Amino acid sequence: MSRQVLRWCGLTMLCGILATIGFDGLRAENSPASLPLKLRFRKETGPNSGRWHTLTQATKWDAKKTAVVICDMWDKHWCQMSTQRVGEMAPRMNEFVKEARRCGSLVIHCPSDTMDFYKDTPQRKLAQAAPVATPKTELQRWCRIDLAKEAPLPIDDTDGGCDTVPPDKNYKAWSRQIATIELHDGDAVTDSAEAYYLMRQRGIENVIVMGVHTNMCVLGRPFSIRQMVQQGLNVVLCRDLTDTMYNPKKQPFGSHFTGTDLVVEHIEKYWCPTITSGDLLDGKEFRFPADKRPHLVAIVSEEEYETHRTLPEFAAKHLGQDFRVSFVFGGADATDVRGKQPEASSQKSEASEFTKDKALLTSLLARPTSTDKNDLLGIEVVDTADVLLISARRRNPTAEQLDRVRKFVAAGKPMVGIRTASHPFHQRDKAAPEGRADWPKFDADIWGGHYTNHYGDAKSGPNNVVTIADAAKSHPILIDWTKSEYHSEGTLYLTLPLAEGTHVLLSGHFADKPVEPVAWTFTRKDGGRSFYTSLGHKSDFAQPEFVSLLRNALLWAVARN
Repeated sequence: MSRQVLRWCGLTMLCGILATIGFDGLRAENSPASLPLKLRFRKETGPNSGRWHTLTQATKWDAKKTAVVICDMWDKHWCQMSTQRVGEMAPRMNEFVKEARRCGSLVIHCPSDTMDFYKDTPQRKLAQAAPVATPKTELQRWCRIDLAKEAPLPIDDTDGGCDTVPPDKNYKAWSRQIATIELHDGDAVTDSAEAYYLMRQRGIENVIVMGVHTNMCVLGRPFSIRQMVQQGLNVVLCRDLTDTMYNPKKQPFGSHFTGTDLVVEHIEKYWCPTITSGDLLDGKEFRFPADKRPHLVAIVSEEEYETHRTLPEFAAKHLGQDFRVSFVFGGADATDVRGKQPEASSQKSEASEFTKDKALLTSLLARPTSTDKNDLLGIEVVDTADVLLISARRRNPTAEQLDRVRKFVAAGKPMVGIRTASHPFHQRDKAAPEGRADWPKFDADIWGGHYTNHYGDAKSGPNNVVTIADAAKSHPILIDWTKSEYHSEGTLYLTLPLAEGTHVLLSGHFADKPVEPVAWTFTRKDGGRSFYTSLGHKSDFAQPEFVSLLRNALLWAVARN
């Protein structure tokens, strides 16, 4: 037989093998042994401050020592809106699970109260065959909230959390897991402590939890976050593949999706880090089709006006319906201008006590973080922002940190600033310290302003009398402004002359001094729209006119009003 014939026969046999096992089979043999993950967690800015840095840490988990737990992704839920969102999320979840399985991870399907449906399947029998293992703490059918281990949940779900209008009645609607999520050989099905037994049998050290509902089963089930963390396993929540039972008609009266965000933040503070499905797939984060909220990122780093306190309170009360909100704080917790620490938050946090014995979270929190007020911790979140809100004063971040803001601006995205945002990233009459960056022309570039100083002082009392500019009375930012004269305890900033492209909305005067612009819009050279106001004193946040001004400015910035 000739060599050509032998070569042809060999190729034919190889094609036959590929056709038999499929290309996926070959790819599985060459699959990576690790899962690249970007862990997101929260670290309190200071003892009992009530403010939290949002930090990330890249890591890789051994795929064969990792289990993916799919919590209660039922075929039908008693709440119609919950059923709808499970259906929307399931295809993305299936893709994530396929990739984790391909890499060698154990997939455990946990559709509670449906085991009869799976009783004859190999996946169910696999879970049942796992030998009983002694847990570190007793595994319960349901692990309720323990206020010694975490703060109260940030949402009110006492009505059951259904956001269908009108709300649906509670009944057992489910019979199986939604069929979109595939079961494969080697997967397991359970709704009990068998999940932990199987993990012990397989030498599992890491657990990725996904499914529903974040404030209920995802926290409380025997195979889920609270109980797996208490067993000493490294646990993460896949935060974009989950949903919450939350009715926006209950506290804190945000959108349904804001409710989910708040519970995810709670988990990041007190239980475990989170990841996104993009870590294993395409780098993107899944969002529900109905979640149209633009992403607002607030950079807050100044001592004088306490916006580290007033802005989070403002966001919690007034932005939850319309925005997805993230905060970036300076490296050192805020102090006032005399160096005195501000009063602690009224909300008891005791973060170090809460996170005790939560291995992965404790190890992340133990990592040193900058205590330099110039550092903007968690600034990476700007990369996914739709609008930036600036309240910073004379900070010099690193070049890499400031470049993220420059890149955002260069993309023509909207900017909103209050008070000291006219001089956020440079020192007065001196260069940045070595190794630090500055932006001396930020005021002119971003706001079209020309801040030089201010009139009056804090001892003068209400010394900034503000009125609407005649040509601005119909502007949407001022739609809720009702006062003919507004009195602010903040001093009047000197901001003239303004650049071409500005449109003055509010003006202010102090004693016999010249009138100065107090709020205006600006069309930047990059084409982006900006709004700035020199208001923002802590007393301004107690006045409804200022609250509506800032909220409407943010809506205007993203073209929502």
